[in-house]
Amino acid sequence: MARATIPDALGMRHLKYEPGVTPAQRDAVADALRAAGRIPEAILLYDGRADHPTLKDDLAKAKADGVAFLVFALRKQGVPMTEDDLRACGAAAEAKGRWYDAFRCYESLADAPGLERVRAQLPGYKVAVPDNKK
Repeated sequence: MARATIPDALGMRHLKYEPGVTPAQRDAVADALRAAGRIPEAILLYDGRADHPTLKDDLAKAKADGVAFLVFALRKQGVPMTEDDLRACGAAAEAKGRWYDAFRCYESLADAPGLERVRAQLPGYKVAVPDNKK
């Protein structure tokens, strides 16, 4: 029986943290994850390699699709990003009706007009503030 291309959670942990695992091994699994549409999991295998060209492709796709979670995850990993990248993600999210994604992008940019447009589409959204008066 052939081994699965995508390891289980314990296998992923081994792949990410065990010494002796080569970047090529990580890249092969990341490619399999990406082919399965599991990009958020794939980018985790590039920790410490923010300059990897595949991550730039992931950023371009995330911006075009308006997927703020992925854009912010890539930024957190150190992938070079500009305000224009965030603005493009926000605009794409807005065009696709991904209102919360657009909100997150515009919020990080402190873009008041963008936030105003998006807030109109999120009428029930508000940040929960705990009552600390007990």
